[in-house]
Amino acid sequence: MILTINGKELDIKAGANLSGADLIKADLIRANLVGVNLVGANLFRADLSGANLVGADLSGADLAGANLSGADLSGADLYKANLTNAIFPDGKKFETHLLK
Repeated sequence: MILTINGKELDIKAGANLSGADLIKADLIRANLVGVNLVGANLFRADLSGANLVGADLSGADLAGANLSGADLSGADLYKANLTNAIFPDGKKFETHLLK
């Protein structure tokens, strides 16, 4: 799957390694990110609405203000992710900044 993120084209395959990537305000609407490694990635205010994040590793990622409405987070790892004001699949905001 080819995604254009912040003006750059990326070929994202299942299980791709995007650990530590700078994806601030990235448009990832309906992106297929199954099993992708996003450990420590900066997804501040990224739009992940409708994204398929099944089995993705988002541990330690910055998802502050990210839109995850309609996203599939089945089996995703959100350990120690910053979820301040992130909008979850049910449309509700997450009020704290760490998932323990």
